[in-house]
Amino acid sequence: MGGWLGRVRESLGRVPRNIKVLALGWLVWSPVQAMAGPYTQLYVSRLGASPEDISLVQSATQVANALSRIVGGFLSDRYGRKRVLWVGTFLVALAYLLMSVATDWRSYAIASVLNGFALFYQPALEGIQADSVPLHLRGRMNALLHLVPGLASSLSPLGGAALVNAYGLVGGVRVIFFLSFVTGVAIAVARLLWIEETLEPRGSGVNMLESYVDALRHVSRDVYTLITLDTLFNLVGAMSFLSNYYMYYYLGVDKSELAMLASLGSLVNLGLLIPAGRAVDTRGRNFSITLGFLMGTLSQLFFVLSPPSSSFTLPALIVSTLFGAVGGAFYGLAYSSLRADLVAKEYRGRIYALWGLAPAASWSLGAYIGGWMYSNLGPQTPFVASFMLRVLLTPLALTLFGKLTRKVDLALRNVEGS
Repeated sequence: MGGWLGRVRESLGRVPRNIKVLALGWLVWSPVQAMAGPYTQLYVSRLGASPEDISLVQSATQVANALSRIVGGFLSDRYGRKRVLWVGTFLVALAYLLMSVATDWRSYAIASVLNGFALFYQPALEGIQADSVPLHLRGRMNALLHLVPGLASSLSPLGGAALVNAYGLVGGVRVIFFLSFVTGVAIAVARLLWIEETLEPRGSGVNMLESYVDALRHVSRDVYTLITLDTLFNLVGAMSFLSNYYMYYYLGVDKSELAMLASLGSLVNLGLLIPAGRAVDTRGRNFSITLGFLMGTLSQLFFVLSPPSSSFTLPALIVSTLFGAVGGAFYGLAYSSLRADLVAKEYRGRIYALWGLAPAASWSLGAYIGGWMYSNLGPQTPFVASFMLRVLLTPLALTLFGKLTRKVDLALRNVEGS
């Protein structure tokens, strides 16, 4: 036992301090946020929103987040990551407080958009994460950052189901949002006290526009290619944004089954994080990102094929969830590692901020289109259209993934061989 504990301590000792602090924060905050996951769309619906309204709220939030990242990226590269990170975290916590007291869907929409603006700290968070880990360990460290909060949040939807069943849909979600506020404030304080700055502040002297022009000069063709793919698949994927709403109101899945599906997906994803992270670093980015993408496509296929109110409905959704969890583990870790591989440290804040603009705009458009199709063309149409477009784009995506990862995978093989 002592030898095993010693190896664990030794392994943890090699984890950078910032990664530990980020993982600890997500360990506390993510489980609370995950409790609301299956019910947020239903909550907004009970506050008077139609499917189109729900999509519109999410679209507006995405646009707000994309715009705020521009400011956050500049501040992150100019004045350092830490201050931007803890202040933004505190503001997000306040947005959850407003969500918990929303009286109708419009007041919820205001709180949600404010939350999108408050997420201006994301480039700083992503920058600290990338700055703290060398290339050959990024897959595994990203896995650790997902694993720690995931372990705590994997069963959270079941806790959310208990609160919803005890206090009603609206009352239960209000409790969850208030808990998100309390834990968010605690995480902001922890990040203020314990995060170590990874980029020394450079003060004033260059305005934001000049700073971004300078950053754009250092954007490679590979970065533009990956942004283009990201933009296309955000547009296509967002068309299926109303999946929980669709499962509950059209497929006949009840609240407990929604929670079960969410927990199942989390548990499978967690079980694969460590092997997926190792595969990202040893088998290469291309293997992992391609496998993850194809598993995600199979997940959508089974979702589309799920019949309403049938003995086959839940089994088909379970299969869809399993494929989605596998795909999410491999694709997510490979994508986040590849993005860090392609961007130099001193430009990460600004380039990460710009990176989110086109994908966020396309996601907002896709969510709006999906909501319109759901209301006007039938509940199944946005999901079928999303799946068909994804299939049509698959040959292009796989070809470009291979080109984008070639140099990085060669460098990884050289590290492994040395």
